[in-house]
Amino acid sequence: MIAQALQPHVNTTNDTPRYFLGLPTLVRATAETTNGAFGLVESLTMPPGFASPYHTHAQEDEAFYVLEGEMAFVCGGTWTRAGKGTYVFGPRNIAHGFKVVGDTPARLLLLCAPGGFEQFVVELSEPAPAAPDMAKLIAVAAKYKIDIHGPLPEEPQGVAVSTAADPESLNRRWIRAFNERDWETEKAVRAPNFRAYLSGAPGPLDSDAWSGFLMAFTSGFPDSRIAIDACIAEGTTVATRWSLTGTHQGEFQGIPATGRTVAFSGIEVNRIADGRFVEHYSMFDNLALLQQLGAMPA
Repeated sequence: MIAQALQPHVNTTNDTPRYFLGLPTLVRATAETTNGAFGLVESLTMPPGFASPYHTHAQEDEAFYVLEGEMAFVCGGTWTRAGKGTYVFGPRNIAHGFKVVGDTPARLLLLCAPGGFEQFVVELSEPAPAAPDMAKLIAVAAKYKIDIHGPLPEEPQGVAVSTAADPESLNRRWIRAFNERDWETEKAVRAPNFRAYLSGAPGPLDSDAWSGFLMAFTSGFPDSRIAIDACIAEGTTVATRWSLTGTHQGEFQGIPATGRTVAFSGIEVNRIADGRFVEHYSMFDNLALLQQLGAMPA
């Protein structure tokens, strides 16, 4: 008896997606098309905050590749942040899961070996978006020897930063850390030899001086928040145009609290080496800030 040879198999992102866990999904390859070697599934878009259940596979290993966005993976209780271009391996018999942690949707490629898991995706898929039926999910998972443990364990604060994060994701994470006052993460994305060059500053700030500047600024403007207007990355450099708003509720650069609301914009350019920021150049409207505080005439 002669085994039938495998045939070429092609599909594209223009194919009609199925909806797995309510999300548009493409099954790229199956055990049938790969002679049982692997299954390949692409999640076309996952919104910020989406999370998988915490689960364990008994029959296959999983490999994840982040195509877009920023995600966090937990495997065996250990969390890892992963931006675009990051590969994460989830071995069988170890509990794992993931969630979208950025402020933009994520896109994910999932490979399971050997093949078979993709049929779990097919069996649970719907032709249109629909909320997942958890009872059905658990029952079908048991059929494929997947244990559903429930929600993901809580992610610790200051989780380690993946050095594989792309410049844009790293920059967005840095600004989000400022907005959330997550100083552990803010510091984790900076290299030990970090230098900051700011508008009006007489010289560069090292890592400790930069931390002091942030503490002084957020003390003067405790509700300050940065919004990203545009972000462009090329190579190891990322440029961002941003807008900052806040209320002057504490002393800042010798100016007593005025209670005034301020809004100004700026542009920053950051250079990355070994997955962390080493140089930060920031140009912002000092004059507009002082005028809004009443320290200079309009």
